[in-house]
Amino acid sequence: MLFLITFYVYALSMEAYLLTLAIGIFVFGVVLALKYLSFHKEETVKQANEQLKDMLHEEKMAHRMYQKDIENYFLTWIHQIKTPITASKLLLERHEAGTVNRVRQEITEIENYTNLALNYLKLLNHETDMVAKSVTLEAVVKPLIKRYALHFIENQTRIHTDNLHQKVTTDAQWLRIMIEQILNNALKYTKSGDIWIAYDSDQKALSIRDNGIGISKADLPKIFEKGYSGTNGRLNEKSSGIGLFVVKQISKKLQHPIEVNSEQGVSTTFTIYFPVDSNLSKM
Repeated sequence: MLFLITFYVYALSMEAYLLTLAIGIFVFGVVLALKYLSFHKEETVKQANEQLKDMLHEEKMAHRMYQKDIENYFLTWIHQIKTPITASKLLLERHEAGTVNRVRQEITEIENYTNLALNYLKLLNHETDMVAKSVTLEAVVKPLIKRYALHFIENQTRIHTDNLHQKVTTDAQWLRIMIEQILNNALKYTKSGDIWIAYDSDQKALSIRDNGIGISKADLPKIFEKGYSGTNGRLNEKSSGIGLFVVKQISKKLQHPIEVNSEQGVSTTFTIYFPVDSNLSKM
């Protein structure tokens, strides 16, 4: 308006005014465009920063949960492993008949707890691969039966196997860990009884059955939960509530569904199902 009045009073050419006005509008438009681009860039950076902050927060929370998980597990693990160590010391001090075999049993328990801790850590590592190959069930099960031979003798528990010459597609090492934890549980709760390990070719399923004390209906839905030992576990000082949790996690990674059926005071059966056909070399 000031320029317009000045041009009008001095009767100056309006073309010069319009040219000046056009240049001013153009410069103003460029400034606005630059401001908008700068604002848009700042907003994009802010959003990226917020996303990074959220991701960092999630990572921190995940790390804290991981640390808490590890701490809780190893507090339980330390408490549980003291039992066979103390038992071994007491046995060695008594010098009773059969001490050597009983100490060997306790050492087997210590090894089991140690391996369980290592396998638990491996499972927490999401980069752990499982390699599936064709293997006979006998090659997986027989070493475990030999490993726990003294336990079978001491508990007066009879072991029966059937159709284990069959081949399945699995990761033998991780399957062995699954079976060992189930077999270990069966030995704890089956005194002077029987354990059957059999493979059903039609169902593509391996069953581990015992005629021990069984599992109550209230405990049955929760036995695969971490740290849950149930009524039976509270009666057994060697129960950590971690073994069956590890079994469930391995079954998920191997894609071998597992189910359990039990009647208290009668029997318990764990069944592991294998894929009918698998072309996968890695899971």
